[in-house]
Amino acid sequence: MLLNCLKIKGGGVSVLSGGYLKKRLLRIQVGYLLSEGPGNSRTIPIAFSQRVQVDEDLYLDALTGNLALTRTKEGILALGALQVTHTRECDRCLKAFTHHFGLDVAELFALRSDASKSDFYIDSNGEIDLAPLLREEVLIEESYRAVCQDGCRGLSAASGNDLNEMDEAPELLEAEADEGLAIDPRLAVLKQLLL
Repeated sequence: MLLNCLKIKGGGVSVLSGGYLKKRLLRIQVGYLLSEGPGNSRTIPIAFSQRVQVDEDLYLDALTGNLALTRTKEGILALGALQVTHTRECDRCLKAFTHHFGLDVAELFALRSDASKSDFYIDSNGEIDLAPLLREEVLIEESYRAVCQDGCRGLSAASGNDLNEMDEAPELLEAEADEGLAIDPRLAVLKQLLL
Protein backbone atom coordinates (compact mmCIF):
# COMPACT_ATOMS: atom_id res chain seq x y z
CA MET A 1 0.00 0.00 0.00
CA LEU A 2 2.52 2.60 1.16
CA LEU A 3 5.12 1.48 -1.35
CA ASN A 4 2.77 2.39 -4.20
CA CYS A 5 2.93 6.07 -3.30
CA LEU A 6 6.72 6.33 -3.08
CA LYS A 7 9.37 6.69 -5.72
CA ILE A 8 12.99 6.39 -4.62
CA LYS A 9 15.08 8.62 -6.84
CA GLY A 10 18.84 9.16 -6.61
CA GLY A 11 19.01 8.27 -2.93
CA GLY A 12 16.20 10.70 -2.13
CA VAL A 13 12.55 10.22 -1.46
CA SER A 14 9.73 11.76 -3.43
CA VAL A 15 6.03 11.15 -3.09
CA LEU A 16 3.80 10.46 -6.08
CA SER A 17 0.31 10.17 -4.63
CA GLY A 18 -1.62 8.81 -1.66
CA GLY A 19 -2.54 10.06 1.78
CA TYR A 20 -0.77 9.96 5.10
CA LEU A 21 2.93 9.14 5.46
CA LYS A 22 4.53 7.67 8.59
CA LYS A 23 7.63 9.12 10.24
CA ARG A 24 9.71 6.04 9.41
CA LEU A 25 10.17 7.61 5.95
CA LEU A 26 12.31 10.28 7.61
CA ARG A 27 14.99 7.67 8.31
CA ILE A 28 17.96 7.80 5.91
CA GLN A 29 20.46 4.98 5.39
CA VAL A 30 24.03 6.36 5.75
CA GLY A 31 25.96 3.10 6.24
CA TYR A 32 27.59 3.48 2.83
CA LEU A 33 29.04 6.86 3.90
CA LEU A 34 30.38 5.37 7.12
CA SER A 35 32.30 2.74 5.16
CA GLU A 36 33.72 5.32 2.69
CA GLY A 37 35.52 7.26 5.41
CA PRO A 38 35.81 10.94 6.42
CA GLY A 39 35.42 13.63 3.76
CA ASN A 40 32.98 11.74 1.54
CA SER A 41 29.65 13.40 0.86
CA ARG A 42 26.28 12.84 -0.83
CA THR A 43 23.39 15.20 -1.49
CA ILE A 44 19.95 13.72 -0.85
CA PRO A 45 16.87 15.38 -2.40
CA ILE A 46 13.84 15.36 -0.12
CA ALA A 47 10.36 15.88 -1.57
CA PHE A 48 7.32 15.01 0.52
CA SER A 49 4.32 16.69 -1.08
CA GLN A 50 1.89 14.91 1.25
CA ARG A 51 1.20 15.18 4.93
CA VAL A 52 3.94 13.42 6.87
CA GLN A 53 3.98 12.51 10.56
CA VAL A 54 7.06 13.82 12.35
CA ASP A 55 5.95 12.84 15.85
CA GLU A 56 2.76 11.84 17.63
CA ASP A 57 1.80 15.51 18.01
CA LEU A 58 3.36 17.02 14.88
CA TYR A 59 2.49 16.69 11.19
CA LEU A 60 3.95 18.60 8.25
CA ASP A 61 1.85 19.25 5.15
CA ALA A 62 4.92 19.26 2.87
CA LEU A 63 8.70 19.01 3.18
CA THR A 64 11.13 19.70 0.32
CA GLY A 65 14.78 20.56 -0.13
CA ASN A 66 18.25 19.06 -0.33
CA LEU A 67 20.31 17.58 2.47
CA ALA A 68 24.09 17.24 2.10
CA LEU A 69 25.43 14.37 4.20
CA THR A 70 29.18 14.46 4.88
CA ARG A 71 31.18 11.79 6.71
CA THR A 72 33.30 13.23 9.52
CA LYS A 73 35.47 11.57 12.19
CA GLU A 74 32.60 11.92 14.67
CA GLY A 75 29.78 10.72 12.39
CA ILE A 76 27.61 12.29 9.68
CA LEU A 77 27.18 16.05 9.30
CA ALA A 78 23.79 16.96 7.79
CA LEU A 79 23.61 20.38 6.11
CA GLY A 80 20.74 21.67 4.06
CA ALA A 81 17.96 24.10 3.36
CA LEU A 82 14.48 22.66 3.69
CA GLN A 83 11.12 24.24 2.88
CA VAL A 84 8.32 23.34 5.28
CA THR A 85 4.56 23.72 4.91
CA HIS A 86 2.76 23.38 8.22
CA THR A 87 -0.79 24.03 9.40
CA ARG A 88 -0.86 26.16 12.53
CA GLU A 89 -3.07 28.60 14.41
CA CYS A 90 -3.01 32.35 13.72
CA ASP A 91 -1.77 34.25 16.78
CA ARG A 92 -4.37 37.00 16.25
CA CYS A 93 -7.63 35.39 15.06
CA LEU A 94 -6.93 31.78 16.17
CA LYS A 95 -7.92 30.29 12.79
CA ALA A 96 -5.89 27.50 11.23
CA PHE A 97 -3.75 28.57 8.27
CA THR A 98 -0.95 27.15 6.14
CA HIS A 99 2.43 28.47 7.22
CA HIS A 100 5.38 28.22 4.79
CA PHE A 101 8.90 28.69 6.14
CA GLY A 102 12.47 27.63 5.52
CA LEU A 103 14.65 25.59 7.84
CA ASP A 104 18.42 25.70 7.65
CA VAL A 105 19.68 22.37 8.97
CA ALA A 106 23.21 21.95 10.34
CA GLU A 107 23.51 19.00 12.70
CA LEU A 108 26.00 16.28 13.54
CA PHE A 109 24.66 12.74 13.84
CA ALA A 110 27.28 11.08 16.03
CA LEU A 111 28.44 7.50 15.95
CA ARG A 112 27.08 5.42 18.84
CA SER A 113 30.55 5.38 20.43
CA ASP A 114 30.63 9.23 20.33
CA ALA A 115 27.01 9.80 21.39
CA SER A 116 28.16 12.41 23.95
CA LYS A 117 29.17 14.74 21.07
CA SER A 118 25.62 15.22 19.78
CA ASP A 119 21.97 14.84 20.74
CA PHE A 120 21.43 12.93 17.50
CA TYR A 121 23.13 9.70 16.55
CA ILE A 122 23.50 7.01 13.90
CA ASP A 123 21.69 3.86 14.97
CA SER A 124 23.07 0.32 14.81
CA ASN A 125 21.50 -0.17 11.35
CA GLY A 126 23.50 2.73 9.91
CA GLU A 127 20.47 5.05 9.73
CA ILE A 128 19.85 8.61 10.86
CA ASP A 129 16.38 9.72 11.90
CA LEU A 130 15.45 13.25 10.79
CA ALA A 131 12.17 13.24 12.77
CA PRO A 132 13.59 14.39 16.18
CA LEU A 133 15.64 17.13 14.50
CA LEU A 134 12.67 18.35 12.43
CA ARG A 135 10.43 18.30 15.51
CA GLU A 136 12.84 20.54 17.44
CA GLU A 137 13.28 22.97 14.54
CA VAL A 138 9.56 23.23 13.76
CA LEU A 139 8.65 23.76 17.42
CA ILE A 140 11.23 26.55 17.63
CA GLU A 141 9.70 28.14 14.51
CA GLU A 142 6.20 27.79 16.01
CA SER A 143 7.31 29.74 19.08
CA TYR A 144 7.60 32.86 16.89
CA ARG A 145 4.51 34.92 16.28
CA ALA A 146 2.76 34.13 12.98
CA VAL A 147 -0.42 35.54 11.48
CA CYS A 148 -2.63 34.22 8.71
CA GLN A 149 -2.32 37.45 6.69
CA ASP A 150 -0.54 40.77 7.09
CA GLY A 151 -3.74 42.70 7.75
CA CYS A 152 -5.26 40.24 10.22
CA ARG A 153 -7.34 42.24 12.70
CA GLY A 154 -7.65 39.46 15.28
CA LEU A 155 -10.45 38.99 17.79
CA SER A 156 -12.48 41.62 19.56
CA ALA A 157 -11.61 41.81 23.25
CA ALA A 158 -15.17 42.83 24.08
CA SER A 159 -17.19 40.27 22.11
CA GLY A 160 -14.66 37.66 20.96
CA ASN A 161 -15.82 38.02 17.35
CA ASP A 162 -13.37 37.69 14.48
CA LEU A 163 -12.80 41.26 13.29
CA ASN A 164 -11.73 39.98 9.85
CA GLU A 165 -15.25 38.70 9.17
CA MET A 166 -17.35 41.48 10.68
CA ASP A 167 -17.11 45.04 11.84
CA GLU A 168 -17.55 45.56 15.56
CA ALA A 169 -20.21 48.00 16.74
CA PRO A 170 -18.63 51.41 17.58
CA GLU A 171 -19.87 51.31 21.16
CA LEU A 172 -18.10 47.98 21.76
CA LEU A 173 -14.87 49.36 20.31
CA GLU A 174 -15.16 52.44 22.55
CA ALA A 175 -15.73 50.16 25.54
CA GLU A 176 -12.53 48.29 24.65
CA ALA A 177 -10.61 51.54 24.42
CA ASP A 178 -12.01 52.74 27.75
CA GLU A 179 -11.14 49.39 29.31
CA GLY A 180 -7.50 49.98 28.40
CA LEU A 181 -7.52 53.34 30.21
CA ALA A 182 -9.04 52.04 33.44
CA ILE A 183 -6.60 51.89 36.35
CA ASP A 184 -6.65 49.02 38.78
CA PRO A 185 -7.67 50.55 42.16
CA ARG A 186 -4.89 48.62 43.90
CA LEU A 187 -2.32 50.42 41.75
CA ALA A 188 -3.93 53.88 41.80
CA VAL A 189 -1.55 54.92 44.60
CA LEU A 190 1.39 54.51 42.23
CA LYS A 191 -0.10 57.12 39.88
CA GLN A 192 0.51 59.70 42.62
CA LEU A 193 4.27 59.09 42.25
CA LEU A 194 4.11 60.32 38.64
CA LEU A 195 2.64 63.70 39.62
